[in-house]
Amino acid sequence: MRQQKVLGCPLRLGSPPINLQRLQSVHSSLQDAGMMHVQALQGLMRIKAMRGGLRNCPSASNRRNSRSQGKSLRRLYRACLEGREIVRSTFRGIFLLLPTLVAGLTPGLAQEIQGKLDALSPAVSTSLLKAPIAKIKPKVFTEHGRQRVDNYDWLRERDSPEVLAYLEGENAYADARLAVIKPLIEEIRAELTPRAKATDFNPPFFDNGYYYQRRFVQGSEYQVIVRHKGTLASPAEVLLDVPALAAKHAQFHLGKWAVSPNNAYVGYAVDFTGDQSHRIFVRSIATGRTVDDGIKDVDADFVFAADAKTLFYTVSNQIWRHTIGRKPTTDVLVYEEHDDTFEITLSQTKSRKFILLTIKSEQTTEVRYLAADRPLDKFKVLEPRRPGVRYSVDHLGDRFFIHTNLRAPDFRIVTASQAAPKAANWRELVPERRGRLLANFEVFDKYVVIDEEHDAIKSMRAFRLADMSEIPVPRSAELGVTAVGGLAGVVNRNPSSTVLRYRTVGPIEPETIYDFDMESGALTTLKQDPATQWFKQDLYDVERITASAPDGEQIPVTVVYRKDRRRPAGSPILIEGYGAYCISQLPIFPAAWLSLIDRGFVYAIAHVRGGCEMGQRWYDQGRMFNKRNTFTDFIAATEALISQGYADARNVFAYGASAGGLLMGTIANLRPDLYAGIIADVPFVDVVTTMSDPTIPLTTLEYEEWGNPAIKEQYEYMLSYSPYDNVAAQAYPGMFVTTGLNDSQVLYAEPAKWVARLRATKTDGNDLLLKTNMSAGHSGPSGRLGSVEASARAMAWMISRVR
Repeated sequence: MRQQKVLGCPLRLGSPPINLQRLQSVHSSLQDAGMMHVQALQGLMRIKAMRGGLRNCPSASNRRNSRSQGKSLRRLYRACLEGREIVRSTFRGIFLLLPTLVAGLTPGLAQEIQGKLDALSPAVSTSLLKAPIAKIKPKVFTEHGRQRVDNYDWLRERDSPEVLAYLEGENAYADARLAVIKPLIEEIRAELTPRAKATDFNPPFFDNGYYYQRRFVQGSEYQVIVRHKGTLASPAEVLLDVPALAAKHAQFHLGKWAVSPNNAYVGYAVDFTGDQSHRIFVRSIATGRTVDDGIKDVDADFVFAADAKTLFYTVSNQIWRHTIGRKPTTDVLVYEEHDDTFEITLSQTKSRKFILLTIKSEQTTEVRYLAADRPLDKFKVLEPRRPGVRYSVDHLGDRFFIHTNLRAPDFRIVTASQAAPKAANWRELVPERRGRLLANFEVFDKYVVIDEEHDAIKSMRAFRLADMSEIPVPRSAELGVTAVGGLAGVVNRNPSSTVLRYRTVGPIEPETIYDFDMESGALTTLKQDPATQWFKQDLYDVERITASAPDGEQIPVTVVYRKDRRRPAGSPILIEGYGAYCISQLPIFPAAWLSLIDRGFVYAIAHVRGGCEMGQRWYDQGRMFNKRNTFTDFIAATEALISQGYADARNVFAYGASAGGLLMGTIANLRPDLYAGIIADVPFVDVVTTMSDPTIPLTTLEYEEWGNPAIKEQYEYMLSYSPYDNVAAQAYPGMFVTTGLNDSQVLYAEPAKWVARLRATKTDGNDLLLKTNMSAGHSGPSGRLGSVEASARAMAWMISRVR
């Protein structure tokens, strides 16, 4: 046995002896075990950097204490070698040992390190805070002849003081663990805040005699909505001063707003809690006086009738007719949907002649219509629902324009006369192009414009209605950008206009909004995102690669990086995914992650199945009994990014929200070894329990997406991948989980239960943090600055975990 005198104590540790290398070994083990953040170990790093080693052993009076601390160090060292969990008491002993080590250094270096230790002590103390342990209260679910035990279902009792205390305890623990990286959080927040606070506006749009515009003033959380009569040169009239309306509320989510046909009133819906329950207000534009505020606990959906006195609104599966100024107790129920797998929405056609009631499930649609000037009539069925047939409707002139998948899986546009709108009379206007999802359309008096999605890119086509000849719309490449173009997020309300408004945005191209005159071909740039003022496009690059899924499917992956920060051997990387509801995760400008990219991270989007990036087929291959493809696609994308040199295998991070959080939970179970950290925002992780409870909003509506647990085969398939039900006794990566107490779409209890089960089951010491916003819902905090703090925390947490 070799001996080494450290602190005047003979330590028989075998070969090699404990020295500064050994302390660094302890440092690495501590970091790997997740017992302390990197910043809290700077003292040990400083000692390692000292070439001369320890000088001057302590006096004899300190030798006894040094010997006991040496034993503590020896136990810790042995535990690290054997891979056992590092107990907190031993870790505390190591930290207490550091001042004695410092005392043996040269005076100048000792003073420098002691100052750092003094600064680190509070952070280290917080890192010793014990993680909350949820009580085990077994609840047995008997399903299809088998028993499923849930130890944490009690966390669904939202109003229970015990539940609230547990969530607050998790918040306190997360805050304590994040305290060490607070300077980095503040640094990133300082970068994000000016960008979010910038003065911004939406280009004015013309509708029914007025130009409307939404503006953000410098530093404001909310927009002001104004209008100009006839011309933009006329005085601005304030419709909604949202900052003033929101001033006294902790949460204020403005839902739909609309102006009455006579231009006298503005109606608007507000969610004050984040739980998707709204209150509808109607106010006089001329006086600013609220004339109706009695419609409470409803959806955000409403439409004015042509008389400007009648308002239709939705409450869950019902449509009600309301007379403005009267009490809601006098409202009339005009429609109720009795199939709980369908939801209902209200809209108005571009012609303003009809109010549309759309009744839809994930795979089936029925549209009913009502003449806007006959509000007392009944809604008429345009085409009865048929399983698997989806359609949406608009109207101009004397005909309906219908976007449908009937005999066209990737959709087409058909028309029907106003007098005979049934499917038997539909005439094809724009045919389907297989593999290219016809996602959206806009109709004008003389033109029709469509959005197509293919290869995870959106493009547009425009046609003259007279002969259906195609009008070349300036493509992204012609505009000099690698971008997504489309109709979403812009307003084309004036049917008589020859001007098409559209937008382009790309991974290294902030949003630009254009007006394109389809008659003359003139293109006008209306607005560029404020990011163009500070974003230097030439510093960045974007690439598209493919990954081979286990079944041979080629998965597109978009990769963004800063050219001067990318490492030849692979960089830290953040990979984002979603893959559900036929929602395409298109490669837009990653404003939320730029602070990460600027610090050397690569950012990638895995366009996994379950979205519609490659058409309807892509969606069908990622839902129901094909859902596992979503998860294996993401894993394949991760492996491809590593093998192709974009990602450092030690520093791979993943992000997903909502249904993307389900993806995060599943990859954590399937391949925890691939990831250094996972961020799951409002994650849908308790699949079977949620889908078995029809009282939860959205549950019955989504049977065609995930399955119905009442059907054994569907139940067993969901159970096979549900993240909560498949937590295993294994090592997991660091995990940062968020939720909102008022979330009505993914209940807070799902991530809370998941974290509780992970804490009780996993075998590692990596970070497991749960942050619950106690006043927010699924969309997070209200206001445009609400997400800044959360984004800064997430990025700082990832940066701190880079090895």
